[in-house]
Amino acid sequence: MEAGVYNNGVAGREILVFAEKSLYAKDAVFKCLYWYGDKFHVAVSCADVATYRISLNLNEDLQLENIDLDLYRQKLERDLIDFNLRDIVTKETRNVRDLLIAKAFSNGEFEETPPGEIADPVGFGTEITIKY
Repeated sequence: MEAGVYNNGVAGREILVFAEKSLYAKDAVFKCLYWYGDKFHVAVSCADVATYRISLNLNEDLQLENIDLDLYRQKLERDLIDFNLRDIVTKETRNVRDLLIAKAFSNGEFEETPPGEIADPVGFGTEITIKY
């Protein structure tokens, strides 16, 4: 199956959104879709080798107009970007988070005096003189 061109949209009680696998992490897609489970039956499949096919079918006990479903489609598109960005930030800051956790539970093992003086925390070491 080759990558195709797909259009997001609403048809009847179904919202259909396509997401490129090269842009959206699988974990981010599923974390995003979890929050739609209360109002929709959520299905994820592959439209082709490079594209996720995301289908949200409105639960039987709910009634929404097409305009409302289109607003949910727009929200889903924004949420996919949001959760993907969260995933990127989490991966980029993993080392810092691990160091902070290690330091927090080190029981004083890594206590050391930071370099520099308290009066000069950045370490510039120069005074600025302003002449009038």
